Order: sequence, then structure tokens, then C-alpha cells
Amino acid sequence: MPLIEIKGASKGYGHNGSRSEVLKNINLSVEEGEFVVIVGYSGSGKSTLINLISGLVKPDAGEALIEGRKITEPGPDRGLVFQNYSLLPWLTVEENIALAVDEVFKEWTPKQRKEHVAKHIAMVKLSHAAHKLPKELSGGMRQRVSVARTLAMNPKVLLMDEPLSALDALTRATLQDEISEIWQSNKTTVIWITNDPDEAILVADKVIPLLPTAPATLGEPMLIDLERPRDRRSINHDPKFKKLRTQLITTLLDAKGRTKSKATMKLTLPDILPEDITNKNALPFLNRGGPKRRNADKREEVEVTA
Repeated sequence: MPLIEIKGASKGYGHNGSRSEVLKNINLSVEEGEFVVIVGYSGSGKSTLINLISGLVKPDAGEALIEGRKITEPGPDRGLVFQNYSLLPWLTVEENIALAVDEVFKEWTPKQRKEHVAKHIAMVKLSHAAHKLPKELSGGMRQRVSVARTLAMNPKVLLMDEPLSALDALTRATLQDEISEIWQSNKTTVIWITNDPDEAILVADKVIPLLPTAPATLGEPMLIDLERPRDRRSINHDPKFKKLRTQLITTLLDAKGRTKSKATMKLTLPDILPEDITNKNALPFLNRGGPKRRNADKREEVEVTA
């Protein structure tokens, strides 16, 4: 049985005539211990998909399951790492992580909880900053705290909503490697969404394109059979990496090219007829108290499709 499964799910927003369908007929299966990355264009519905799995939103049709049980609400078995860190600014690194640990492991002794917090701070290489406030940390350090806090809850699935998108390129590369190392050590199931094909192939076991078909749907999964650990300095020269990258980008571009944006609207022409000013009797409307109005003859409507 898959750990996470989505069957025929669709999701839209709005009401009646203004309703917009974002996802349609989503089918997804993630096994325990897998590192899955879903990659797609910005605005294509990736966050909506991760929110279906986390339980923050419910599908309009179909269902999302964890271990065969229907997902109806958020829970500690699904830890979500956001883009914006979501740290409490008045708490230290240690206190931010302890807040989650104290809530999830209430039956543990204070000593057990403290050791658990310290273990996860060390896991993300922040022991030296355990007593610092978020404002004293760089963006990359803050995201490390967010990852540590989520992992400290011992979730069955780690959900990552474009976790590195707000970081500079060098910090992003460092965290990609560090999160990959953490995953290799504990094998927590990961579902990561991104708009970066290179990032997807670098960290994942399996990459799934989210096709921008308006509404979006998932494409065929791509197995990433590159050896771990992956050295970003040499991977760009790996023929397998080049082939996978080309395949992924081509799939997304082809789907984008097939998507036609079509809008139909009715435009009413201006209620003024043009005047003939090519002869010596120019501006004849001055003699009749104003320009000639179209509605004096008839009303015209033009339908435009773009």
C-alpha cells in the first residue's frame, strides 16, 4: 500500500460563473521512503496540490489518502515546510523547535524533549546558533530551523512547498545538498515542489511534471537513476543528467505550447461617428451643435476572440 495516494482529485476556487478549476484528475502514488519532486510553472497549482496532501484544503472530487485513510485535516504525520520559514520572531532557534516537540510529544520527559530538540538542531548544523533569535539569522539559517522543526515532529511525510525559492543561488545550492544528506540518513518520505528542473533532478528519486493544461494535471513520472551522493560540480557533465533534464523541460514546454489562452468578449464601438475633414467644409459638427452620434443611426457591437 502506498504511503500517500491521490485518486482522481480535482480542485477549484471561486463560485458559480467565476469559478476557476486549478487541478483536474490528479493521480499520485508515493511509497514510504521515496523522495518525490513535483516540478511545474509558477501559478500552475503546485501549492494547491501540496495543500491537498497536507489537509489544508479538500478536493472537490476524488480523494487524498495516507496509509489508506482519507485525509480530512492537517496532522503531525505530515510535516509542512513553507517558503517563508514561519518562525516565531520572539523565540530562539531552540524554543521554536521545542514548541513543536512539546506539542507532539507531550508524554515525553523534559529531558527527552530537550535532547530531541538538540539532536535536530545539530542535524541542520545550527548548534552554535541555538540561542539566537530569527532576526539574528540569515535566510538560509532560518530555513534550516524550519526544516529541523518539521523533522523534529517525526512526520511520516515531509512536505516541502518551494522551500528554497526565497534564497540566493549559493545558499540554495548548499541547502539542496544538506537536505539530501539528511534524507539519506533518515529516509523520511519527502514530497517537494519546485519550479526548478535542475533542483528536481538533483535531489529526487522520482520527478513528476505538473502539466500547465489549465486545469493542471500530472504527467508521467520520471525515475532519477543517478547515483547518490550527487556531486553538483560533475553532474552537469553526466549524460544521464543531460538526458533527464532535456526530457523534463521538453515535457513542460510541450504542455505549455498546447495550452491556448482564449477569451471572448463583446466590445461596444464608441458612440461617435468619424467626420470627414478632407474638404473645405471641415468640422461640420460645429454647425450642428456637436459630433454625429452613432446611436442616431444604429447601435453596433463587435465580438472579439483573442
